[in-house]
Amino acid sequence: MRLSACAAAALACLALIAPAAARITDRDLSCADWLRAGARSTGEYPAAVQARIRSFCAANPKMKAVDAEMTMTGD
Repeated sequence: MRLSACAAAALACLALIAPAAARITDRDLSCADWLRAGARSTGEYPAAVQARIRSFCAANPKMKAVDAEMTMTGD
C-alpha cells in the first residue's frame, strides 16, 4: 500500500509539471492549418482537453495553434 501511495504522489507531481511544455511545436501554424492537418499534436492531453482546443481553434482560425493550446490548458 505504501509504495502505491508514493507512486500516486509522484505521478500527481509529474502531472502538475508536465503541462508547462506545449505539445504543438510549430509556433507559426495557424489554428486553421492545424485543424486541416488533423489536429494530432495534442495526443498527450485527455480527450476533453483535446476537444476544447479543437473547438477553440475552430472559433479562432487565424490564431496561432500553440497560443490556442496554451489558452485552453492554462500554460
